[in-house]
Amino acid sequence: MRMQLYKMEFYKIFHRKIFWIGILAILGLMFVYFWFAEVGDERCVIDGRSYSGYEAVQMNKKITEEYAGTVTDEKINQIVDKYGLPSELNENMPGWKNGNYLNDFVTRFFTNGSWENGVKPTERYRLKDTDLWNAYKEYNENIDSKSEKNDKKQMKNEILSMWKLKPTLEYTTGWKVFGELLQFGLILGSIMIICVISGIFAEESQTKMLPLIFTTVEGKRKDTSAKVLASFTITVLLYAGITGSAWGLCKIVYDLKGGYDLTGVVISGSMWKTVDKVPFFSYLSVLLILGMLAFLSLNAITLCISAYQDSMFGAVVATAICWAIPLLVRIFFGGLVWVLVDSMPMFLIMQVNLNDIYSIWYVVAVIAVDVLAVSLTKGILYYKVKQVV
Repeated sequence: MRMQLYKMEFYKIFHRKIFWIGILAILGLMFVYFWFAEVGDERCVIDGRSYSGYEAVQMNKKITEEYAGTVTDEKINQIVDKYGLPSELNENMPGWKNGNYLNDFVTRFFTNGSWENGVKPTERYRLKDTDLWNAYKEYNENIDSKSEKNDKKQMKNEILSMWKLKPTLEYTTGWKVFGELLQFGLILGSIMIICVISGIFAEESQTKMLPLIFTTVEGKRKDTSAKVLASFTITVLLYAGITGSAWGLCKIVYDLKGGYDLTGVVISGSMWKTVDKVPFFSYLSVLLILGMLAFLSLNAITLCISAYQDSMFGAVVATAICWAIPLLVRIFFGGLVWVLVDSMPMFLIMQVNLNDIYSIWYVVAVIAVDVLAVSLTKGILYYKVKQVV
């Protein structure tokens, strides 16, 4: 009987018009954002000829293949001799006006130039004099330290040495775009969760079906759990669909190479904060975990509010307000409040937020799980006693 109720609740959500309209809207907007805001912004200048958009992506991939692999001073000199260093800044667009992926890489990590700060490159550095080299050195020293500590546990040094990294040049733009596209998709997905899940409990009160549901023993005992399971199933599938769509688009256009490198290299960082000095796949794993937590906690919050509301419209409005309030709190308050705010669904999906809280991401994750558990428990308990009240 419980499986039948679950299938029925799942069917009700799955066949709502707003569900399919939302899916099509998310996929459509993600593609538009990807093609025009990401691919469309790609630039490449080679021998005075400018490329843009998809053509620039292909050219940047092509010229990078020739120099892909371990970075050396000789290889950097070859790139500079062939492509020069960019010197012209775009007024209204990111990046160098006369740059490509290779000489931008050299400028970012081997000179004092920075298009973000409007500084043209005037000094060149050897590999061992760069922050890039120091970041790899620090990371590998941490691996050696772990190796020494684990000798007593008979862990072989050869295994840990496999985790060591060398400065590597690959065309990693695809991974950077994946993070940005995923964030955009999760924002759209959050809006869809609010619109679709808000009616799960509230619609029973709105349609006056609640008294009828609670007249049966099965309704009292199993209807609530069926609704909860159906909502979480939809949420997980939505998250998987958005993540898979973002990955697929980036894989097709960019190839997604170089993900084994340090995060600072993959996402073109230059500040070398803690988050920049960890392997990108470790960073990506945390990004995906927090994104999933954002969806699950938002689903629980939405269910809780839905249980307290007597109309679908009221549930949607109340949930949307609760989702957006952390943004205002962060603007006007600081200190420890920021940690709590960063644990809310709106901020868990923000990549820039992860860059700031990476060293304490597990604390944020625990708070998010607590929010999920409390919201779900309060919602279920209130809904079960709602008819009595």
